[in-house]
Amino acid sequence: MAETIGKRIAYLRQQHGWTQQALAARLAISRVAVSHIEMDLTIPGERTLTLLAGLFKLTPHELVGETTYPKAKAERLPEVTCCYTTLELDLAVLHNDLEWLSRLEGTPQWDQAARQTREKWQARLPRSPLDITDDRERELWASAQQALETIKSL
Repeated sequence: MAETIGKRIAYLRQQHGWTQQALAARLAISRVAVSHIEMDLTIPGERTLTLLAGLFKLTPHELVGETTYPKAKAERLPEVTCCYTTLELDLAVLHNDLEWLSRLEGTPQWDQAARQTREKWQARLPRSPLDITDDRERELWASAQQALETIKSL
């Protein structure tokens, strides 16, 4: 027998170390709604399922594959969804900027480029990890702060 979509969502939520309340906050739905989905009392709509897939870094079809999710609803799901938070994207761009800076080292443009990069990222990243509610995001923030320290020491 195929796994229910509610059980799969509960399993993935637990794998990420999130409470039902934490998942509900990420989805902009109530904790009770998450509970009802996990207990298979309600079937999540296409919007919720697409958001869930992004949170779990899966495609919507990977999330519902080999589950009891209705085929008619699965056919209306998008092929892909956004899988990265703003901070994850910013961190990737920051690392690209650092790589670019390393190529400029020793050139006349380096001092100005390093200053501009440092100013840009100090303004762009959150000031405090207290502004971040997710443990993974806090780790990413710490990584970004280390990268900023690298720029400052240049």
